[in-house]
Amino acid sequence: MAASFMSVEDNMLKPTWYLTDGDWFAQLPDAPRLDEDGQAAIEQVADLFGYDFYLGRAKTVAAVHVMLLAAEHLGANLTYTGNSHDLADLIRLLNGLNLVQAHLTQIVQSIAERAAARGFDELSEVPAAALRALTDSLSTAGANGEVCAGHLKEAHFTLRGLTLYPSRKARDPAADARLSQTWEQT
Repeated sequence: MAASFMSVEDNMLKPTWYLTDGDWFAQLPDAPRLDEDGQAAIEQVADLFGYDFYLGRAKTVAAVHVMLLAAEHLGANLTYTGNSHDLADLIRLLNGLNLVQAHLTQIVQSIAERAAARGFDELSEVPAAALRALTDSLSTAGANGEVCAGHLKEAHFTLRGLTLYPSRKARDPAADARLSQTWEQT
């Protein structure tokens, strides 16, 4: 099968109804930071998956590996230290989860389209009924991913609304300042 190449723009997240309007990356300067070694590791991962990269199966495996490690850490972190996160952290988390879900949704939808067109090696040998079942499952997963991302968007907007109209007593002036700053940045 001949290789097909797409531009970087074709692989970027496409604007759609289920995306929140917050700029997650703009929130990073005020977010808690790892130590110097941790930040260096983040930069190495960013370099590894940046736009000056080679494409291939090993990079796909590495990307999924990093995503799984991060998801496992996030689950454990929120399970055992959730009460140490404030509203600004939760707003940033929901914004980021919306983006992650949107990316996963669009990836699954792209896989479904490519599978339907037998755009992966060896799919030409898959029986039509099995291919139809595969593409139906992937298409359903993509549609459900949109719904999930949409709910994350609504949750993000709900919490942002709380920062606009706080109905609670401030823990301290610095917390209120962070919440106001978070609203302005999202």
